[in-house]
Amino acid sequence: MKLSSYIGQINQNFVQTPSGENVSLEQGLKNGMEAIYGKQSGQSITGEVLQRSGNEILLSLGQNQLLQAKLEGSMSAQPGQLLTFQIRNNSGGKVVLCPLFENLSQDPNISKALSQAGLPENEITALMVRAMMEEGLPIDKQSLYQMNRLVNNYPQANMETLVQMQRLSLPITPESIVQFEAYKNYQHQLSGGLMDIADAFSQTFKEITGSGNMEEGISFYRDVVSVFTEKESGTILQTEDGQVMSKNGEGTSGAIKGGAALLEELPESELREMAEGLRKAGAQESLVKSLVSGKATTQELLAEVERLLSGETEDKSDLFSLLEGKAFKNILKNEMGRQWLMLPEEVAEEGSVDKLYERLNSQMKQLSQALSQTAKADTPLARTIANVSNNIDFMNQMNQVFTYVQLPLKMQGRDANGELYVYTNKKNLAKKDGTVSALLHLDMEHLGSVDVHVALTDQKVATKFYLKDESALTMIADHIELLNERLQKRGYSMNAQFLTKEEDTNVMEEILDQNKNISVLAGYSFDARA
Repeated sequence: MKLSSYIGQINQNFVQTPSGENVSLEQGLKNGMEAIYGKQSGQSITGEVLQRSGNEILLSLGQNQLLQAKLEGSMSAQPGQLLTFQIRNNSGGKVVLCPLFENLSQDPNISKALSQAGLPENEITALMVRAMMEEGLPIDKQSLYQMNRLVNNYPQANMETLVQMQRLSLPITPESIVQFEAYKNYQHQLSGGLMDIADAFSQTFKEITGSGNMEEGISFYRDVVSVFTEKESGTILQTEDGQVMSKNGEGTSGAIKGGAALLEELPESELREMAEGLRKAGAQESLVKSLVSGKATTQELLAEVERLLSGETEDKSDLFSLLEGKAFKNILKNEMGRQWLMLPEEVAEEGSVDKLYERLNSQMKQLSQALSQTAKADTPLARTIANVSNNIDFMNQMNQVFTYVQLPLKMQGRDANGELYVYTNKKNLAKKDGTVSALLHLDMEHLGSVDVHVALTDQKVATKFYLKDESALTMIADHIELLNERLQKRGYSMNAQFLTKEEDTNVMEEILDQNKNISVLAGYSFDARA
């Protein structure tokens, strides 16, 4: 059972409470949500059903407190009935409630299934059977035994999560449970975690050196910088004459491939200031001159900083001043973003996604190793790196069932905190009639939440655009020919419909709600600032 306030979407209707008092619907719902947010996960609430329409009900919690709810499954709820729920989640503007045993014990199917399986009937087992029924899982003796074993192994896990993961044939571990919950609650953005690493890195370095561990701080910084100067051919270095070389001895011509020009990263005044700081720290004059002229790249700078950190000079105070400066921190963070985020045009390049995740996997392991050698192995930075690694591992697990990928995107030269999802059920890549269905979900700054449902049959594309804002729908309709022309060049024909929608879409919920049997569903979600 999932609840949301709907505040702002309702009018000033009045509702009569069980005490006979007329209460403003809007104020009552506001009071109800405030009461819910004041409780912790695991606490319970009881309410009387005032109204029911289809799968929507209105609960009275007492004291002019109302709650508008959506029922899932076949749970009974009639006006005048008292229902008790446990709060599973009350963050992110959505409340997730789980019905307690006293509600479920009224269902004879649950009692019969448990009795035939020889399992005790209590609150936990009743919730388990109900969740399995709602997810379309069989409730035979073997299935109930398997699920009961999982529930006993993970007593703190959300019952719905365990059942859904079992239905999707996903490996169930403490780490995968956390990731699955994050994906359902919009707390899974890979790009956000990556940029958290960039923000936390300099703070960890400061903590290490601030505690007097100067050599440890130097070693840590050197190891981290080396992560971002490594390429497929080896780690980039620079010879005394300014030639760019890799550790395996192979030379390269000009700037390191893919490196951003520092002139694009910093104003000219900051470049000169950084050049002077590098000169004091003992940098090679050829790099200093290249920096002043604006020709040096971030990769050349990082390679030189790595060389300086590896040097035997005892006095590294000038180098420390450079590393702790705002300009260098920004350059390092931008380089992390350049290597971790994809431009939209790069997505179409063959093998680019595989290379991104190969790089991420390798770099997360190296960063984790660098941290493990310091006294700061258990820090927010270490936990963020571990979470990103677990996120990637979970995506690999999802790929056993779906063709699934999350793509952190860089829009118009800025970090857009963007993600791209693609879901396909590998057990049934297309419907029997040859139609492949897809869902395109976009969270855009100016257009808001956009859903595009796509059905492809042969070379014919049928699309439905869903937006909350009618003016945004009109804008898309006015420019739909641009998309149509591009599709025609690729041999496709398209027809499009434009519809308004009432609520935001959670792509994971869309997947889980596809009649518990998804054929093909592809989704794309990113926050585009265009």
